Amino acid sequence: MAPHTIISFPERDFVSADGYAQGDPVTVEVIRSGFTVGIAHVDPQDDLTTPGFDGLVEVNHPGGGCWETVTPDIRPGDVVRTTTGSGTVDQTTTAGVTVTQPATAIDATTIQIKGTAVAAGGGQIPIDQIEARVIAGGQRFVVNNRRDLRADSVGGDGLLAYDGPGLTTWTATIGGLGGVDQTSGVSDIQRATSTQNESRGMWLGGNPLAGTELTIFEFGQIGGPGAPCSAPADRGPSTPDMAAASDSGSSAVDNVTNDSTPTFGGVRGLATADTINLYVDGALAGTTAPAANGTWSITLATPLADGPHTVTAGEVSGLAPETMGAGSLPITIDTVASGTTITSRPAAAGAARTVAFGFTSEPGSTFTCSLAPGAAAAACLTGQSYGPLADGRYTFTVGARDRAGNVGPNTTAAFAVGVAPTISTRSPLPGQTRIVQTGNVTATLSRAVTGVNATSFVLRTPSGALVPAVVSYDATTRTATLNPDATLAADTRYTASLTTAIKSADFGVSLVSSTWTFVTGPAPVVNFRSPASGAVGVSRVGNVTVGFNEAVTGVSTSSVVLRSPSGATVPAAVTYNATTRRATLNPNATLAARTRYTLGLTSGIRDLAGNILTPSTAAFTTGG
Repeated sequence: MAPHTIISFPERDFVSADGYAQGDPVTVEVIRSGFTVGIAHVDPQDDLTTPGFDGLVEVNHPGGGCWETVTPDIRPGDVVRTTTGSGTVDQTTTAGVTVTQPATAIDATTIQIKGTAVAAGGGQIPIDQIEARVIAGGQRFVVNNRRDLRADSVGGDGLLAYDGPGLTTWTATIGGLGGVDQTSGVSDIQRATSTQNESRGMWLGGNPLAGTELTIFEFGQIGGPGAPCSAPADRGPSTPDMAAASDSGSSAVDNVTNDSTPTFGGVRGLATADTINLYVDGALAGTTAPAANGTWSITLATPLADGPHTVTAGEVSGLAPETMGAGSLPITIDTVASGTTITSRPAAAGAARTVAFGFTSEPGSTFTCSLAPGAAAAACLTGQSYGPLADGRYTFTVGARDRAGNVGPNTTAAFAVGVAPTISTRSPLPGQTRIVQTGNVTATLSRAVTGVNATSFVLRTPSGALVPAVVSYDATTRTATLNPDATLAADTRYTASLTTAIKSADFGVSLVSSTWTFVTGPAPVVNFRSPASGAVGVSRVGNVTVGFNEAVTGVSTSSVVLRSPSGATVPAAVTYNATTRRATLNPNATLAARTRYTLGLTSGIRDLAGNILTPSTAAFTTGG
């Protein structure tokens, strides 16, 4: 169909087609009685002589592609099919048109060309589909100023007609060839009959006006590989083809099968061939007589061993020597199934609700996956994912079918999906201070768990040493308790940890590991005050001093504050003596007489471990 044109040149085993898209590769096949006897893969080209991209596809011609394995002997009835990479298929059938007599002078100004035109079922090809031509390459005829002369049924340069009713021979007559080229001195009649020029018989296609299919018979041309192509000329029967029913597996044309006694077929080369011999690895494997249409089929009687093999065929005509086909078919027998390996999978138990699996088998395998519960078996690729999934236990199953069609054993992977347990409450709290040295450490979980023990719930000293302890779990309250074997050290920062070994009791999903710290007491206390709490008649120019039972930090004007009865802060300087562990507040001005002042100590004061002072106040009254 337009825009594609396909021309078959049977005498040169040459195919020319055009109108194809740039970058869309084309497969060209010659098909005889259903069997491919020639194949080529060609990238469309531009002939550079016309505007735009021509999409020229040629096989067995300089500048074009070449037949692969063998050069087919293109014959009448052979289908020439083109298939583009994008999937468009066109084809023409090589017509039974020949030239039996090239351009021959019958008088001083007239030539005749003779030939045959036989329809596929016998009888005449419609006369309007037949044309005869003389081609004078690089020259021009005086009569029409063209490089060719044409004869057809309506009388172009000449008239073509069948030689009689029902006859399939024809004669083309072209006259008026008395002109002489003044430059070369060659007459048209001499040019037309020169052996250097070519006589053609042409079939113009089922619809000549469409111009989309032609067969061109070129008198005197020789078939076989044309430079630069080198695939040997086809001879004997066609290259054996494995029957689609025998070519098991993912492809019916890759010649990889688990059928150890496959069937092969093809087409005889000579019409006189009465015996076909099939060989596997050079040994005779079967013999048959071709059918009336030339096709043959042989099923192996002896099973082939697994592995690669080479299949060839030969033909015999009567008592003549056998003629071996030029092509051979490589095949692979594979009757052993391969297993599937899961290469990646989710955790055996996890909180992720979308999961993916990676898997592999031998090259070319196809896969089937299922998930129970949830997804029936279906074709899949590695990286198969499922989700979102509800809480539960699941089993993933994957199986492989190799290129030969062998189905291996399924491979499974069990896993669970569920909510990960979390810590609801902790005691002591993270960062808490002033913790009793004899207290326990507890953690309450959000859901029932397993795996709580002395290795999954631990307490460590600042150096990282484990604190010996008894660990228990109350399933009713979901509380894990760590009871140290001995009193904890004072003023020490401990780290409590729960690990992923603790898992939910329903689906085994791990707790997210968690750590927190706390500081043991005792808290610092005030052991000295001057003036004493409740004192009266206190000097108006004296300092206010407090002492602590241990070294502290955080003493400042914001943590040691003197206030008037109205609550106003008395401006003062605050100092701390680390040796005596005493803080001194020195008012900037004389205090008011007979006035009650209040000294406040805040939690900003801490001991060196971080334990905070319990906030307190103490009042005194100045003298007159």
